[in-house]
Amino acid sequence: MRRWLWIWLALLVASNVWRLTTSEPPKLDDGQFIVEVAERDGDALTGRRVQIALRAFGDPNRPTVLVLHGTPMPSPAMIRLAKLLQDDYRVLVPDLPGFGRSTLSLPDYSSITHGHYAQALLEALETPAAHVIGYSQGGAPAIVLAAEYPERVRSLTLLAAIGVQELELFGSYTVNHAVYAGQLALITATEWLLPHFGYLDGAILGRGYARNLTDTDQRLLRPLLESITPPTLIVHGREDGLVPFEAAEEHSRLVPHSVLVSLDAGHEIGYGTPEIALPALIAFLADVDSGRAMVRNTASAERLAMAAAPYEIGDRSPLQGGALVVLLLAIVVAAYVSEDLTCIASGLLVAQGILSLPLAIAACLVGLFTSDVALFFVGRWFGAPALQRLISTSATARATQWLETRGPLVIIISRFTPGTRLPTYLVAGALQMPTLLFVSYFAIATAIWTPILVSLAASYGAVAEQWFNDYAESALWLFVGGLVVLWLLVRIVPPLFTRQGRRMALGRWRRITKFEYWPRWAFYAPVVLFNVGLAVRYRSLTTFTLANPAMPLGGLTGESKTAILNALAPSGCVADFFAVQAERRSSAPAQIAAWLEETRNNYPVVLKPDVGERGRDVRIAHSAADVTDYLREATGTIIVQAMAQGEEFGILYRRYPDEAEGVITSIAHKGHTTVLGDGRSTLQELILNDDRAVNMAPYFLEAHADRLGTVAAAGQTIRLNSIGTHSRGSIFTDERRLATDALRIKLDEVTAHFEGFFLGRFDLFAVDREGLSAGEHLSIIELNGLASEPAHIYHPGASLRSGLRATCQHWKSAWAIGEQVKQRGAKAPSPLQVIRELRALWRSG
Repeated sequence: MRRWLWIWLALLVASNVWRLTTSEPPKLDDGQFIVEVAERDGDALTGRRVQIALRAFGDPNRPTVLVLHGTPMPSPAMIRLAKLLQDDYRVLVPDLPGFGRSTLSLPDYSSITHGHYAQALLEALETPAAHVIGYSQGGAPAIVLAAEYPERVRSLTLLAAIGVQELELFGSYTVNHAVYAGQLALITATEWLLPHFGYLDGAILGRGYARNLTDTDQRLLRPLLESITPPTLIVHGREDGLVPFEAAEEHSRLVPHSVLVSLDAGHEIGYGTPEIALPALIAFLADVDSGRAMVRNTASAERLAMAAAPYEIGDRSPLQGGALVVLLLAIVVAAYVSEDLTCIASGLLVAQGILSLPLAIAACLVGLFTSDVALFFVGRWFGAPALQRLISTSATARATQWLETRGPLVIIISRFTPGTRLPTYLVAGALQMPTLLFVSYFAIATAIWTPILVSLAASYGAVAEQWFNDYAESALWLFVGGLVVLWLLVRIVPPLFTRQGRRMALGRWRRITKFEYWPRWAFYAPVVLFNVGLAVRYRSLTTFTLANPAMPLGGLTGESKTAILNALAPSGCVADFFAVQAERRSSAPAQIAAWLEETRNNYPVVLKPDVGERGRDVRIAHSAADVTDYLREATGTIIVQAMAQGEEFGILYRRYPDEAEGVITSIAHKGHTTVLGDGRSTLQELILNDDRAVNMAPYFLEAHADRLGTVAAAGQTIRLNSIGTHSRGSIFTDERRLATDALRIKLDEVTAHFEGFFLGRFDLFAVDREGLSAGEHLSIIELNGLASEPAHIYHPGASLRSGLRATCQHWKSAWAIGEQVKQRGAKAPSPLQVIRELRALWRSG
């Protein structure tokens, strides 16, 4: 996997370097030629030039028609229309900048700027005026050209054209552009994260298409439509699924001298079937050329009054024909990704008038029902392997218990409980539950849930839309805030109605507010900044790695536990152990049996990797079968160690190279998290009810997933953690009071056997606290180097400030020791060497 990742990264770098350094102009299609105009960024000129690829049809001495294409299709889509007009007109069909064979890299791709480019094109061609036809998205630059450069426009034809914002997609500029921005982000990520060596640049659904939609502000088009004076024809299909016919009606109202022609057709009248629009277009152009066409000042008083009236939001006609089929199929497919979000989005489409409520509910029903049934059959056909890959062990165990105790009725309950459908339906299939019965319950649950959610979204979607209109400038923040509130309502509020949900929420809150449960990066961020200051002080980036010359990188990471324990073994304080090399793991059970007999130890034994930290991959084996299970997943050398008896402690020890005696800076007792059975509660209930265990409930529920439903006898103590690692449930308490001279002398004697060690933490067992203070009968299981930490900081209730102070003091000692070792002639590794070694360790896993 890593090899393929490096190959992918190499190809990606090569691809992007190629794209950035190769600037070949687009290859022109047959019949195209280039016209250069000044580049624009909004209203400003940049001083650069833009190339516009252009086709010309017909006699150059005849009146000119300029045809502006839509998006994403460039000019070739308009050739059929151009050829229908070429007998009577000179027809110009350009690739607008950002599309086709024109310049693709621009500061502004908006249709508004395209209108200015169209004027510059006519000027460069020395064409005084032209009939302008704008198809689909090309209607916007056509409107700009007619409104702002009326002397250049003999007539304007809007052919299935966009215009006012209120009738575009969802109707809201903010919502539409949130969709467009997401589309642009996806296309941009594809361009830069997929090695394609330029083959995707200029693709139909590429950057030009996405930027054109994102950069265009259709709110500017309404006042432009209100100012148009040249003769205007509006041709639109009543079955148009992309630009609703209501848009054409509104454009006709705003341009009082316009002629509106409706056709029994869809959006394809510009490129697929232009013949049906040709009669109206030819007649209109003839009227314009003969002077019979109306202009604004010849419009009737009634039309002028209608144009001056304010716009009132009305109901949009639902989609019809092929567009409706495509939308319904999209809803069904989307339900497989997110059922609830699909229902909400469908309701918003109903609120916009784009889709009828019955059809929205029907499409969601089909999507939800078929996805539920699909999950059931995935569980039935693939069983346990599917469960292991798709959901956690604890979730599987809870769903199994729920199904076995309460039956198929849980299907209906799970439909209303966020986060439970996936495990419940998979487990139902894996347990070979009756198919017909469960499919019937799926249908009932879906039939109850879907109409409720879609109808609520449809009802309140209109309210949300009105808010967007009233608070347009704040709409984006309102939208984001609404999503946050919706997430809180769906993910947090419903579980609070159950005791289990409330207890899980309590544990989650404590993991956020108590630093002992924070992820390492959150706690160590200020420690890293502290180390940056020390690096400046010591004028080095790596001096701290000399703190333990006997360990690679001072024990920062990757040190061999076997080598360390072998070095300490002469002290007589190391728990019995031996290493199983990677190449000999197949004979490990026999080796362990012989070792147990030789050392007179017994199961259980501790199994752990030779290189690892924070309890990763550590397991207690109670039998040879446990050893075999562990070896199936283990990699590299492993250590087999006898189970030490007594109580476990973590002791942080420090000795400066120029001092004969060391110092104990931290002692933490490592206790167990336990729950007490009452003869009534299941283990899951005991974990959630315990004031300490609930803080790590997700981990404990996962670790004990196979017995969460068992009921412990009254008075029975159940230990939840198996090893002394805080991240796996061990309770660390501050025992620095046990740091005596006797214990310090004993550790001095132990470390005397390990030349080149000055700073680290012993993990060891003692008979009891008194024995530890006396330094007697110690059994060392590990010694960690530079990356160890003062474990007492995790004492329940300890402050973040004290924890950071102790940790920073530990690193301050590391730098000071490293500096002393450096002054004795040792050479600190370069930062590049450190990076290389860390990368090598990462590669080796």
